[in-house]
Order: sequence, then C-alpha cells, then structure tokens
Amino acid sequence: MRARFSRMVRCSIIIICVFPVIAGLLSVFLPAFGWFPIYGKSKFTFEILAQTIDQAGFLRSVWLSVFTALSSTFLAYWLCIFTLIFTQKLFLHNALKKIIAPLIVVPHITVAVGVLFLIQPSGWLVRMFSPWLTGWQTPPDLNIAPDLYGLALIIGLTTKELPFLLMVGFTVLKQVNINRYRQQIASFGYGPISGWFHIIHPMIAARMRVSVLIVLCFSVSVVDMALILAPSTPAPLAVNIFIWYQSPDINSQLIAASGAVYLLFLSMCCCICWIACGVGLKTVFRSLSYRGVRLSVRGLPYKLTILSVLASIAFVLFIGVIGLLSAGIWAFVEVWTFPEILPKKWGFASWKNGLVTYIYPFINTLIVGFTTSTLALISAIIWLEYPSKSISKVTESFVYIPLLLPQTGFLFGMQVLIIWLQVDGLYITVIWAHYLFVFPYTLLTLGPIWRRFDIRYELLGASFGFPKFERLWRIKIPLMAVPIITSFTVGFAVSSALYLPTIFAGNGNFLTLTTEAVTLAANASRQAVGIAALLQMILPLVIFIMAGTYMKFWLHGFRYFRISH
Repeated sequence: MRARFSRMVRCSIIIICVFPVIAGLLSVFLPAFGWFPIYGKSKFTFEILAQTIDQAGFLRSVWLSVFTALSSTFLAYWLCIFTLIFTQKLFLHNALKKIIAPLIVVPHITVAVGVLFLIQPSGWLVRMFSPWLTGWQTPPDLNIAPDLYGLALIIGLTTKELPFLLMVGFTVLKQVNINRYRQQIASFGYGPISGWFHIIHPMIAARMRVSVLIVLCFSVSVVDMALILAPSTPAPLAVNIFIWYQSPDINSQLIAASGAVYLLFLSMCCCICWIACGVGLKTVFRSLSYRGVRLSVRGLPYKLTILSVLASIAFVLFIGVIGLLSAGIWAFVEVWTFPEILPKKWGFASWKNGLVTYIYPFINTLIVGFTTSTLALISAIIWLEYPSKSISKVTESFVYIPLLLPQTGFLFGMQVLIIWLQVDGLYITVIWAHYLFVFPYTLLTLGPIWRRFDIRYELLGASFGFPKFERLWRIKIPLMAVPIITSFTVGFAVSSALYLPTIFAGNGNFLTLTTEAVTLAANASRQAVGIAALLQMILPLVIFIMAGTYMKFWLHGFRYFRISH
C-alpha cells in the first residue's frame, strides 16, 4: 500500500512538472520550423531560422547572453569554492550563513534595482566619491548601468547567485565531512589549497553540479534582471525573444519561436562547455597527482590569496547589502540632489499613491507565493519520506527540467496550451506555473539535509509502536524544523521573484510585485521603484520570521503536549 502511494505521488508530481514543459517545447519547435496551422502555415521549412539570424544585432545578442552567463556563473562558483576553503579554517561558516540568509530570499529583480541605484552615474557609489575625488557636481555622462558589455548584469547575477551557491556548498560540506580528509591531505604532502583541488574539490563539484547548471541556465535566459541592467541596443537574446513575442505580428512571433530554439541550443552548449571544462580541470589535477606535482601554496602567497578572496566576497556582499539599502532609501525620499550622499528631505509622499498601486499586486504575490510554497513543501516531504524503488533516479531527475531549460524556451509554448484550455489569468494557473520552479528548488534545499537524518530516531519511534506517519509527525518534522522553514522561505522567495511564468500564465493581466517592479523600472520615478523593491525585500523576510515564530510556538506546544501526556 505504501509503495503504491509513493509511486502514485511521484508519478503525479513528474507529470505536473514535465507535461507542460513538453507541451511548451512542442509549441515552440513546431512554429520555429514553419508549422503553425492556426495561421495557415503547415509546411516545414528552415526559412524562419534563417530569418532569425538575419535580425539586426542577433549575433551580438548571442555573444552578450553567453558572455554574461558564463562570466557571472564562473565568478559566483569560484568565489563560492574559495570561500568554502578559507572560511572552513577560519570558522566563519555560521557568520556567513547569517549574512547571506537575507540575500537568498530577496528576489532577483530587487537585487537588480539595488545594483542599478548603486552603480549608475547618479547612484550611491558615485555620490560617495563626489565631488571631493571625482570633481563631479552633476552626474557624469557615462554608460555604467546599463553598459555595452553587460558588466552591470554580471555584477547583479553574481551578487544574487553567490549566496545560493554558498548555501548549497555549506550543505555539501556536511555531506563530504572534510575533517577526516585533512590528515590524508597533509600525509600526501599537499598544501592547504592544492589539497582541496586535488582531493576535496572533485567531490564537492560532483554534488554541486546540478545547482551550478541551474544557475548557468538561468543566467543565459534571464529577462527581468536583463531588462534593467543589460544594454538594449542590442539586448541579450532572451530579452529580444520576449519583445518579439509581444508583437502582434505573426512573423515576429514565429521569429520569437525560432529565437527560443536558438536559446535552448545556446543553453545546452553553455552547459556542455561548463561540464567539459570541469572534466578537463579534473584531468589536469589527476595528471599532476600521478606525476607527483603538488603545487603547494604556503607562506605569504597563501595569506595574500586568503585576503584577496575574502576581499572579493566582502565586495560582492557589500554590493548586495548596500544596493538593497539604497533601493530601500529611495522609497522614503522626497528631495535627493546630486552629489549629496543622503537625501535632503525624507517623507512618505510617494506612499500615498504607492499603497493604492501596490495593494493588489501585494495580495496576489502573498496568496500565490504562500500557496505554491506550501504545496511544494508538502510534496517535497512526501517525495523524500516515501521513496519509490520502482522509479529510477533518472526518472526522478525530470522534475529539475524546468530549471535546466531556459524559461523562454518553453513558457511561450506553454502559454499556447493555457490559452487553448481557457484557464489563462486564473490563480490556479499561475500557481501551477510557479509550482514548476518552486518544487525543484524546495527539493534541492530540503533533500540533502533530509536524507542525512539519523535513522536511529525513527527506529526508536518504531520501538515505541509509532506508525510511519506518527513517526514523521512526532519525531522527524520537529527535529527538521529549521531546514523545513528554510525550504519554505526559499520557495516563497522563488515564487515572488518569478516574472515570465507570471506574465504568460496570467496572460499579462495578473499583477505581482515583480511584474510591477519591472514595468516601473523603465517608466516610473525612483521613488515608485524603490517602494516596489522595498515591498519585495520585506515580504519574504516577514514570511521567514512568521514561519520561524509559528514553528517555535508549535514546537513548544508540541513538547508540552508530549510531556503532559
């Protein structure tokens, strides 16, 4: 009975996550090759693919997408690895976890707005050095954000993705248990850095590969952050595809479908390139080990390496924290002239219209995020607690497909399915679209810790005669309260940050804080954008605090009930 229940739940979740993706891919690939019977096109051809390449600035858009994605992923990954190396010795893991926790739950668009307000010509960073160092009395005419090479987008992506990779890395370190390898590393004659790369890094990289590929695929196809931080002439390929799809012209929509195919191919090539580089690096270090080369870094170079890495981490976290603070300050500004560091006049004048504008998006974000994260958390607990032997791990990996594919590669096709079913713009549809992304993130966050649970506690509960569900409810969930809260909060943050799934599942009429922030970033005042960013920043944190408080009182009451009975 239990095996049948587990198999049924897993198959249902896989179908929910995979079916819309397959339907979306078919609805993209077929029009890209000329088959679109609704508009009288039923002949397969490569003409549309050729027309897409001929679009103005297409190759530049491809280069910009690849450059920003690989650069940001490279920086975030290696900063994460070196942080894991050095903070392990300095015992800074717990301090870093407290620092990065707020950045994890902050949506991407909020980080983008914060980085924009920080590094643009009239931003806070320029104000700190003006006019005493730069001599600027007015904002300089510089293409800083957005810039031609996407450097601002790289900064934004690195700032947002580094905390996520650090969280994954801290979890992986507990699985590897590197303390037992330290003596082995020293006995082989390796230094503190070379020992990591020869012995420990291959184990860490294998366990972090899925998370890194998710970050890479997201960076290739990011739209909301690119609309704010990336150049527009030309824009990254994902942004161009989004613009083509919004055109009422059928030819533009066919070109958008063709562009989505190119983006899928581009994402696959980036993933293959990343995996090939990882295999090459592993081969090089293995060859060095076989030849007895140690590449030991000791003394002053080792200390300089530590300082440089820690300085880089501090700089990225500084950009994130100060950028978010800058975005929050603009929500209460009435007068702030250049080059003053702080506003001349504070006030709540912008909030009079802001509260009316944001009340509906705020409620939508709260309802959709809470519902989606709750469903994803329950599904993840059932998925982990009732494993199925008849469903292979390869089949289980299908739930990660929405994260490993560019959103523009299948969401546009998924919109066709939603419109055909006549369910566009409904709460249930938006929740379904969000669930495709929230559940894999919840599983990634909760899974490694859940699988490391000491089975002796369950055996003890079984010796008391507790059935499976009662052991789960009375023993396992209370002991896993912190990971459960973290997973729920991460799921809520992911849901509140989703832009394209909300746009296409809601048919452009479903408003959330993210959709409003993206719209206002290009057309509204800084005060209005600051209010949207502040609400986006506060909402996940409030949910985290409320969930933690509820869990604390629930555990207290549960312990009292257990003792008294």
